[in-house]
Amino acid sequence: MSRRIGIVCIVLSLWVAAPSVAEIYKWVDASGRMHFTTDLTQVPAGQRRESERGAEVRSESDSVQFHSNTGQPPARRGAPSIQRGRRKTYTVQVPPGATSMHVMVELNDRVTAPFIIDTGASDVVLPKAVADELGIETDADTLTLQYRTANGLIESPVVTLDSVNLGGARVEGVLASISSSLQVGLLGLSYFNHFQYEIDAARGLVHLTPNGVAESGAVRGGRSEAQWRSTFRSMRQRLERLQEEIERTPSSRSRKKDGLEEQRGRMLGQLGRLEAEADHAKVPYGWRD
Repeated sequence: MSRRIGIVCIVLSLWVAAPSVAEIYKWVDASGRMHFTTDLTQVPAGQRRESERGAEVRSESDSVQFHSNTGQPPARRGAPSIQRGRRKTYTVQVPPGATSMHVMVELNDRVTAPFIIDTGASDVVLPKAVADELGIETDADTLTLQYRTANGLIESPVVTLDSVNLGGARVEGVLASISSSLQVGLLGLSYFNHFQYEIDAARGLVHLTPNGVAESGAVRGGRSEAQWRSTFRSMRQRLERLQEEIERTPSSRSRKKDGLEEQRGRMLGQLGRLEAEADHAKVPYGWRD
């Protein structure tokens, strides 16, 4: 089981960690592609009001039951695929017209679990119950990331999944954070970065065409150059702020100063894990500025 990540406590793109409610917003970008996200702040400002009006709110467990009760599975394995030029396009079927894009995803070639398509999330988000089923264990040496969500900053352990498979569109080495509050996972950009994707909500079709960016080196470990740069920059900024606080703290407040020094040591350890993960993903040093 892969458990390799050294990415530090940093601010990345968003995923909502509401314990029982999933509110799905959809919006269309300048290229006409539809996006789904659980975080309203990811929707362009000019589309937020309309997106909020059309959002669907359900408890996550009810959302899964809703699709099951319709007799239409969230996604069908072995869905038909088509050829676009030399690249195969995988087609996943979901209930037509649904604002909550629930799909079934196979993880590490052996566990299948429900997920919500969330192209506004930087990473795949794995419910802890699913991580337990996969046999993933975390400890004090596991990398943690700090995510900015609609509910504020949260810190989550991060692992690398051996594989993520949606309707035959399989990707290896996918970054995922583990959530102790979500019951249904989020399928984010650490997976979708590998595809040109089209979502036809009205017909209930999701098309995934491999874009070759991983093979070209434009994506490493499921992350783009901009994401890696943001990760390193944010961590170093946090370390700088912490060092400034240590220097401002008078020696007479020894207990506080010791606590800050201990925190700095943990953050330096996280930075080391980040460097190790970047080495594993063959991230160029120029992306680590």
